[in-house]
Amino acid sequence: MIYEAYGGKDEFYFVDTVEPQPIYNAARNVEIAVWKLSNTRDASGQLFLLSNEAGGDPPNLSFEREFGKLIAYQDVLARILAQRENRTLRRIVQQLPTVFLPIR
Repeated sequence: MIYEAYGGKDEFYFVDTVEPQPIYNAARNVEIAVWKLSNTRDASGQLFLLSNEAGGDPPNLSFEREFGKLIAYQDVLARILAQRENRTLRRIVQQLPTVFLPIR
């Protein structure tokens, strides 16, 4: 899913563009998957998959931390890409009057 959010590419160059919305959506999907893995129970009420161990001493929350980092990285990248597009659009809009309207 994350691989597809990046357009199925594993190498990027300076001139490549990546859409921020699929990356943001992938982060939300990972967040939903992590929640489901942490909370889904079987017929007897036991956790279907033991992903976190909050009752231990010390509590083992490595599952939560690792996926939290993955979600945060995707969010930050989506925000950076969205700001990049916004700057490009703003620059084009600011330059349009000087291109189409003569000064004198």
